[in-house]
Amino acid sequence: MHVLGIYRERQFSPGKVDADAAILDAVLDQLRGNGLETAAVEPSRPGAWPGQAVDLVLAMCQGAEPLRRLSAFEQAGAIAINSALGIRNCYRDLLNPGLARAGVPIPAGTLVETAAPLQPGSMLGLELSLPLYVKRGDLHALGADDVQRVETLDELRRALGGFAARGVGHAYLQQEIEGVLVKFYGVSGGEYFTALPDRGELDDTVHRQIAAAASAAAAAIGLEAWGGDAVVGRDGRFWIIDFNDWPSFARVREPAAHAIARRALALLQRARLSASRAGLP
Repeated sequence: MHVLGIYRERQFSPGKVDADAAILDAVLDQLRGNGLETAAVEPSRPGAWPGQAVDLVLAMCQGAEPLRRLSAFEQAGAIAINSALGIRNCYRDLLNPGLARAGVPIPAGTLVETAAPLQPGSMLGLELSLPLYVKRGDLHALGADDVQRVETLDELRRALGGFAARGVGHAYLQQEIEGVLVKFYGVSGGEYFTALPDRGELDDTVHRQIAAAASAAAAAIGLEAWGGDAVVGRDGRFWIIDFNDWPSFARVREPAAHAIARRALALLQRARLSASRAGLP
C-alpha cells in the first residue's frame, strides 16, 4: 500500500509551517509503523510528485493546482484525507452555506463584494448589526488583516476598501457573538474529538453538543480531519464561527495523529472489502 503526504503551501500556513508539517509527518510515521510505504512532497514542486498510483493521499494543500492534482489521484482510485472537494468547501464562499446546510448553529453572515459601495441603509438588508467581523471571502486568514472587528460603518468601509486594494474581491461579514471562544479538533468516524475553551471549563453537555454539531458539519463539508472555532454564550448556547480542513492539531498532536492514522487504515480496509466483494484485484 502506497501513501502520499502533501504538505500545506507556505503561503497558506502563516506562522504554522513547522506545526502543519509536524502533524502530517506524525501521521506518516504511524502508517509506516503499520507496514505502509510512505512519501511526502511539497505542493510547489510538482516534478517531485509520484507518477505511480497511490492508495492513500494525506493532503494539507489548498491551492488550485495541487487540488487539481489531488482530484486526479482520487479519480484514479486513491482515498484522500482530505478530499479536494472537502478542502475547496472550506473556502469562505462555500464554507458558510455548507455549515448552514448541515443545520448547525452559525452566526448571521453574508458574502459581499469589497469594491461595492456600502450605503448606510444597506446593513438592514444584510440582517446584521454592528459590531461584526470582516473576513476575507476566499481563504482562511493568511495575515493579521484578514479578520477584522469593526464597530462603525466607517470602519467597515475602510476594512472592505483595504481588502479591495489588496485584490481580495469578496469579504464575509459575520455577526459578532459574545461568549467564550472554544477551539475544537476532530477526526471523522468517531475517532477523535476535543474542545478546548480559552478560559474556564466546558460543560459536559455543551461539549457533547459541539461534538455532534462539528461532526455533522464535517460530514456535510466532506472532511476527515478537521477543526474550528465555536463561541459559547452565558446561557450555554453555542455557535460555530469557523471550520478548517486539517488544522495543525498543535495542542493535541499525538492523539490526533493516532486518530487520523486509525481513520486512514479503516478507510483503506473498507475499500479493500468493497473491491473484494466486487471481484476486483
